[in-house]
Order: sequence, then C-alpha cells, then structure tokens
Amino acid sequence: MAAQASEVDKRSSSASDMSNVQIDEEVSVPDVEVKHSPFQSQPNLRTGVLTSEEVKELGDKMRKEQAKKYFSLREGAFANAVEECKASLDAYDGELLSSWLLSEIDHWDLEKERIVLITEKSLCLVKYNFIGLKVNEMRKIPLIRCDKIQIGRFVYPKTTMMMVTGYAENSPRSKQSGMRIFFSRVEPGFFQLWNPWSDMPYFTLTSHVQSMLQDSPPDRSQHELFFKALKKAITEAREADPHQERLNNFQVGDEDLQINVYLGLGAMIYNQSGLGFCKDRGSVFF
Repeated sequence: MAAQASEVDKRSSSASDMSNVQIDEEVSVPDVEVKHSPFQSQPNLRTGVLTSEEVKELGDKMRKEQAKKYFSLREGAFANAVEECKASLDAYDGELLSSWLLSEIDHWDLEKERIVLITEKSLCLVKYNFIGLKVNEMRKIPLIRCDKIQIGRFVYPKTTMMMVTGYAENSPRSKQSGMRIFFSRVEPGFFQLWNPWSDMPYFTLTSHVQSMLQDSPPDRSQHELFFKALKKAITEAREADPHQERLNNFQVGDEDLQINVYLGLGAMIYNQSGLGFCKDRGSVFF
C-alpha cells in the first residue's frame, strides 16, 4: 500500500511539473486537403421568418424550374407544333383563325395537354406529342354543331369519395374554372360515363398549366380568351350556313361544371404526376 501511494504521488508531481512548463514554440499545422463531406454541404439554417420578398423570389424560382420540364413551353415548340397540325386540315375546315394551348378535363377527371385550333368551319382538338414531334390524334367538330357553351367552376358530386375524404374541397381542381362545349343534345348513357375511353357529346377545357407557371402567360394558354374567340367563330359560322334555320339555338350559360367522379383515386395519381403532359421526368417518359 505504501508503494502504491508513492507511485500516485510521483504521477501527480509529474502532472504538476508539466502544467508549469511554458511553451514558446509555435505549432505548425500541415497543409492537408479536406475532402468534400456530405454533412458540410448542408446549408446553415436561418432563424426567423422569410420576408415577403424572399417568399416571392423563392416561388418565382420554383415556377421557372417547373416550367422547364414542359416540352410545350420550350422556345419555338408551340409554333412548330401548329405547323404540324396544319397538315391535317383540309379544304372543308377553311382558314385557320387561331391556335391555343389548353388542358382538357375528361369525364374521369383526367387532365391532358391539348392543342386547340379554330378554323372558319371547324373546332379541332389535337393530341400532340411534343417529344416525338407528331400529331397522335385530331378530333374535328363542325362549328355549327356547337350549340352550347357552359362556363363555371369545377365541382364534384356530394356523394363522391373525394368529397367524403375532403380532397374535393382542397384539390387544385376546386379552385379552377373552365368551359364545357356541347355538340349534341343527347345525354351520355350509363356505360359512356363509366367507360374511360368513350367519346362524350361534349368536351371540357381549362387554362394550360403555363398560366400558373408564368407571371405573364401568353394569351394562347388562357381559356377565358379562347372562349371569346370560339364564341365569335361559332356565331359567324352559323350566320354563314345556308341552312341556319335548321340549327339548334346557340346557348351560353354560367353554371358549375360537374365532374361525375365517385372514387377518383386514379385521377389523383394521374393529375398529380402530370401524366397527361409531355414532361421531362428524368430517365422515364410517358
């Protein structure tokens, strides 16, 4: 025990002596390259709340990045697409009056990118492939057959699951307005409504997503301006028709646009992923 106590006294004495040593020499640190660390790349978190200017700047930056993903919004893409669509027009359609980039909402609530052409006698709904640069499908409706235009906001049935879950009231669709163009007085049947590939006696259009991604979107992407051009073209086509007395009355009304979707799970996935648009999706394309 005496030996252990003596050893402890020696260690404490040595430690005391080292603490009193004065170090006059400067210690040099070698120049060592520090490689990138994933933890060092994390930004420093700022305390406080972002100002309104910073929020606006961040929102503008995010919208611009989103807009870059749409092939239809690239410079010259729309003009080239319209030239391709002109090749599918014939003498009956007459002169091309205006061209538009809009979104179609089908009876299953699926939103799809469309080029819409208004000619002297026809309304053309074009499914254009902005990636493959070709017309996949063109649907022509004589202007004199368009006998009703319904304008309003989109609503879902009160019994739909989308309303029960609360999605219907908080979805982007509930904040949108659009127009529905009827070209037949025949109401769609039960099997037409439940068949996602059936042709309906109307089609529904709204503004293209470009109108939400840009501060000053072009006129061609806004359905309100498209409505004015279409109404004018329909009126002129009906007045020029030699049998205009046989035509149905042309009506324009303001009322809600009901989308008869009762489950809507597929539509939510489809629309949130933007599958109806030609987009840059990394290594995956639809």
